[in-house]
Amino acid sequence: MKHKLLVGLSAALATVSTAAMLLLAAPATAQTPATRTIKVATIAVTNSPWHKALLKFKEIVDADSKGRYTVSLYPDGQLGDIPQLLSAMQIGTVDMAYFGLSSISYVRGGEALNVIYVPYLFKDGEWAEKILNNDEFQSIYAKVATSSGVRVFGAWGQRSPRAMQTTKGPVKKPEDLRGMRIRIPPIPLLKATFDRLNVQVASMGVLEIYNALSRGMVDGQDNGFDLAMPPKFYEAAKYWSATDHVYEVVGWFVSERLWKTLPPADQEMFKKASREAGKVATDLEKKYDHDSIAVMQAAGVTYTVPDKAAFRAAVAGVEKPFDGKLWPAGLVERIHKIQGDK
Repeated sequence: MKHKLLVGLSAALATVSTAAMLLLAAPATAQTPATRTIKVATIAVTNSPWHKALLKFKEIVDADSKGRYTVSLYPDGQLGDIPQLLSAMQIGTVDMAYFGLSSISYVRGGEALNVIYVPYLFKDGEWAEKILNNDEFQSIYAKVATSSGVRVFGAWGQRSPRAMQTTKGPVKKPEDLRGMRIRIPPIPLLKATFDRLNVQVASMGVLEIYNALSRGMVDGQDNGFDLAMPPKFYEAAKYWSATDHVYEVVGWFVSERLWKTLPPADQEMFKKASREAGKVATDLEKKYDHDSIAVMQAAGVTYTVPDKAAFRAAVAGVEKPFDGKLWPAGLVERIHKIQGDK
């Protein structure tokens, strides 16, 4: 009996030993790399055109990366307003963001993007997107990334063109604005433009505009439908003049710390996603602009298409003192030449 037990034990040990040797000899199986979460933030509200563009961006990245990346979205300013998001990308606590491209002009080295506010620089939103993604602007974005730590990796998503909304009107020609007090953002090019139009400029936050219009503190404000409609400025300002003096696009921003760690193929993947997602924002913005006219008119607003040629002539050359200072010398002329203007 004792002999049988020893034989059985020996056989069992031999089996375990053989299994262990086979396990050691077997090739190591490849481990699935951990999924990298990309935090993307915006100041736009949930279900807005910008937010829906981000949903498309997430869909594309999650699918094309085959599980290597997953996009986590933070709309509604959850991670802060624009200055806070720019700072967060600089230190790497936010990976990417989506908001107005011209906002990059506020960071070190980003002054060149003030060029966007040159009046009547772009013929339309399509031209703005085309030019703001060309080789010269790619070079500008690379320099901004080096100096600020925030990179623009796409400029896709056309915004509502800037217009004049006033409590007095209608505004059909430049002279109709003379002497009005108009709220504008603190942007040098816009101030120079409205100074040329003999307007008294007032700088205040967006949240202050409604009260200022309704109390007569200002006679109007300069914005597109995307920022003027949600707060219902049309309740206080009953004249809209579609001057279309500035065409802007939405920018796709990324922390340079993150961008440097991405293989070129992944960088291209994110660029592709930004282009396709930007189309979503553009289509929704255009529909929003169209619908906004009907909403305003139903609220008693007079919608006017002014003499744009007269406005263009009135502000011609206003950008010249800034050429070679805020942006590379001759940039405005090159942009006009690309569009066949000169």
